[in-house]
Amino acid sequence: MRKTQGWVKRAAGETERFEACFSGLAYAPHRHDTYTLALTTAGVQSFHYRGQLRHSLPGEVVILHPDELHDGQAGTESPFAYRAITINPVEVQQVLQGASLPFLPSGVTKDPLFVRIAGALLAEFDRPLETLEQQELIYSFACCLAQNTSNSSRHTTANYHAMCRVREYIDDIIAIDSCMPAEITLDELALIAQYSKWQVTRDFRALYGTTPYRYVILKRLQKAKALIERGLPLVQVAYSCGFTDQSHLHRHFKQCFGTTPKMWASLHQHSSGC
Repeated sequence: MRKTQGWVKRAAGETERFEACFSGLAYAPHRHDTYTLALTTAGVQSFHYRGQLRHSLPGEVVILHPDELHDGQAGTESPFAYRAITINPVEVQQVLQGASLPFLPSGVTKDPLFVRIAGALLAEFDRPLETLEQQELIYSFACCLAQNTSNSSRHTTANYHAMCRVREYIDDIIAIDSCMPAEITLDELALIAQYSKWQVTRDFRALYGTTPYRYVILKRLQKAKALIERGLPLVQVAYSCGFTDQSHLHRHFKQCFGTTPKMWASLHQHSSGC
């Protein structure tokens, strides 16, 4: 497999939507803490997922579940291109209200409803999605995913409302001070949830597909991505996002996105051609 060659462009607005084109290897094995909904637009998008090599052709939709290991590469000698949006499991749980997070085992679908939803979310990159527009499409995505997966009706034993309080507390702390000088502890979260700290970890993961610690890291990485795309030096990005140093940022970035901060910056310097 040839080395990574390509580009990535972010859509207008705060929602993480992007268009990408790659030849050869695109991403090393990694795990997201979000859903990824992608529409293949050219070439063959190939990736290892749940023990098999999957392929997505133009017009097909890729749906990756949180915390599932996967990579990304061109399935032929020609480049492949796609548009994608990351969807926070928090938004899906606001629809499901405590049900197990649904997943599509194959990772690829031609289902017309998924194609329509992906098309609506990814069609116009020159304007931000309106809030109500995005909320309705995420609602449709969550419902469609639940209806088309085997665990759609199974509710967890997790306390959804307690975990909402925990998540909101984390979000508030990060909003107050994004550099996070004060460590958030499981003991704090247990007091908010009003049960054991180990149960907090279990329930949070059951509902949101990740642990409280990784949720905090993801929030920092999302900010780091935006700053990198704006061209800020990586040392400054690391400090601004609460990482101890550039190597700390590098390690977490690659684990979550399958590429390095330096490569991500390079990919955003190009606007066309693979």
